[in-house]
Amino acid sequence: MSGKPYLSPKEAFPAHLETLSREELDLLAQQLQEEVFRECNAGAGEANPETLLRQSLVELEFAARDSDGE
Repeated sequence: MSGKPYLSPKEAFPAHLETLSREELDLLAQQLQEEVFRECNAGAGEANPETLLRQSLVELEFAARDSDGE
């Protein structure tokens, strides 16, 4: 993961979210949220489908961890 506050669709995305620590997953979620904000404000008014997919994958990982009691 990059040190930037956002993660563009062209940048690498972790293949196995379950291997990330909670802090890394939180950072990834923040970067994706910032990217959605950037994309929506770039003129088209909507986010890139890849960014939205990545955001959904992170949310699913959070949900899986919460259901496992982590």
